[in-house]
Amino acid sequence: MSAPTVTIETKPLDLLRFVSMEHEQLLVSMANNRDEFMIISRIQGHYNAAMSEQSTHANNVVLYQLLTFTHYHFLFATAALWRCHLSEAFASCRAAVDAALIAAQVIHDRPSQIAYAKREKPFDKLNRHYKNLIRDGKPLPSPLIPELLKLHDMFSSFASHADVNSFVHRVDLSSRERLVIDYFQYSKNETERKIHALSLFHTFVMILDVFAPFLVEETKTVPESWRAGLHELGQKMEQHQKQLKEKLADANRG
Repeated sequence: MSAPTVTIETKPLDLLRFVSMEHEQLLVSMANNRDEFMIISRIQGHYNAAMSEQSTHANNVVLYQLLTFTHYHFLFATAALWRCHLSEAFASCRAAVDAALIAAQVIHDRPSQIAYAKREKPFDKLNRHYKNLIRDGKPLPSPLIPELLKLHDMFSSFASHADVNSFVHRVDLSSRERLVIDYFQYSKNETERKIHALSLFHTFVMILDVFAPFLVEETKTVPESWRAGLHELGQKMEQHQKQLKEKLADANRG
């Protein structure tokens, strides 16, 4: 028995059309998602307080480099999300998680930044190193590491390379005879879209919290209220996300 024939209904976009559609998606997202814009502004405010016009010891430069790297990916991931590039948003977030995991080790053991620069242990296989510490019940440089590792693995399966999961929100499988592959990714409904957005933004709150011991306690670049504000924002997002997941589960059961 021969395989069924499937018609691929996608005409390749040219660059100008692609960029104009991206811009349109961004404007629509900005107009429709005011609550998320407030969250973005608060996260940006925390970055502003930590990074603006700072002078520091040479031994601290690597941490500011890593912090700046995470901020770049905060901006890039948010722009990708609002341009309806969901996989790219989480791939960018994954890179920021990488930086946070490195920063946790450097904050805990400042001389280890030499090994980081040389790509030596434990930085050559840092995630495996952390997982071994968890397995053996040994102390971690940051209590946030287990959750960041889970997120890193989840983002890796969802948003890295040409894995099948990266096509989940690109392909229309509503017809057995037609296959539509979209250049843009859309959540199935508004509740799912909000969950994706909150997941992304909450990850950056956690990433900033990794830097809190360095910024609040060591260099005193920001006051304790900076960390308290992060925790307050994170808790509100967790509660909202839980409500949305319950709403989505109820809708799926119905």
